[in-house]
Amino acid sequence: MYYDLITSLPQIPHFTRAERMPITQLRLIQRLKLLKPEHARQLQEAHSLVRWRPEHALGSTDVSFVREFEKLMTHDLNEELRSYVKFRLEQQTLIAALRHKQRGVELNELYDSWGIAPMAHLIRRNWDVPHFGLMFLHPWFSQACQFYDSEDALELEQLLMNVTWRRLTQCAEHRMFGFEAVFAYVFKWNILEAWLKSDADRGKIRFKELIDQVTHVENN
Repeated sequence: MYYDLITSLPQIPHFTRAERMPITQLRLIQRLKLLKPEHARQLQEAHSLVRWRPEHALGSTDVSFVREFEKLMTHDLNEELRSYVKFRLEQQTLIAALRHKQRGVELNELYDSWGIAPMAHLIRRNWDVPHFGLMFLHPWFSQACQFYDSEDALELEQLLMNVTWRRLTQCAEHRMFGFEAVFAYVFKWNILEAWLKSDADRGKIRFKELIDQVTHVENN
């Protein structure tokens, strides 16, 4: 149990309500030194695969990711962490399938190891079925399809973050003072960091648009 570690971490607000990070990366890393060696190792291995990063925020998958996932699944992992990693890679596999289909990729053109099993197999089997027939198994997916079709990247990313955030909350509730709560906090921190950065980037774009509008009016 990690009573001292958990109680030393400030509350982390939902990413859409936060104005700043509740704890710096340096302080978080210092707190995580209280982890047992095997838990620190598991967190590091999983973090390298499922952390929220801009280039993979919309679920792009590739052969290297699938191989890294398969290798990680052979390691000794906390069961909740194992389940969460699988959830994240299934999420990315679903969105990757949407990307391939929107680009007009035919089923026989899909390269091997484009997504993780068994999700990739289910998608192949239902390639021509709306939402790949997975809307009941993954209720959020039908809305994701709508955002993807309308090319609304911001809404899609927020949806994926929300779904992931809820899953992490479930992980933390499994053992409030256990390793599950620790890794849930770390991955929520990661989502929040990505959201605040993207929000700041959107602010810069909007500011530039306003300046351009004002400049255009003045020039007229």
